[in-house]
Formats: sequence, C-alpha cells, structure tokens
Amino acid sequence: MGMQLLAGTMECRNGNCPTAWLTERGSVIVQGYVATPQLVRVPRDLIERAARELAMHGVVPGAVPAPRSTALRAVGEWFEVAGTPTTLRCPSGERAHEVPALAVLDAAAESTREAV
Repeated sequence: MGMQLLAGTMECRNGNCPTAWLTERGSVIVQGYVATPQLVRVPRDLIERAARELAMHGVVPGAVPAPRSTALRAVGEWFEVAGTPTTLRCPSGERAHEVPALAVLDAAAESTREAV
C-alpha cells in the first residue's frame, strides 16, 4: 500500500515518532504512543497539520454532514486515536491506527472551535 507523509513530529530524530500518512485509499494512518490497547495518543498539532495537508490535497468535508466520528478525540494537548489497528511496524511503545480522512478534518475543526 502506498502512503504519503502528511505530518510528523517536529522534534523527531529517528523517524519513530507520531506521524500521519495519507493512504492510496484516501484514509489516514496515524502512528502514535500506545495509551491503551485500543488507543494511541498523538500531539494535537500533528492532527491539525495533517488536516491542513489533507485540505491541500483536495480532501474536503462533503455537502451533507456525516455522523461525527469517534475515531479521534481531543484530550488537552493530545488527540486519542481509536481507528482500526494496522500491521505497520512501529517501535516499542508505539502503534498505528487507520482512520477516515474526514475524521481527521472533523477532529481538527472541532479542536479549532474549542480553542476559540
């Protein structure tokens, strides 16, 4: 499966850090720190930057609002991601989950509204 980098963690030195990729299917794979067996945690700004990149790639919410996704949830300065676990090889303490691209856009928009 082909993937294109959307956003990575600024202070990452070895490539094994929270990252978001756009897949060829139009979904997003988010690599983050294991929070629970079902959740990974990534910095809030990673999801916000990934959403901006998605918009630059032409991914936009549809004209008809979709049901709000529970795949991403803002918690302080972090997002918890509960998408479909992937087989992407990650370092110890990290895992990757696949989520719909629109869920990333919705979560970033919700995060921006909360901050205002």
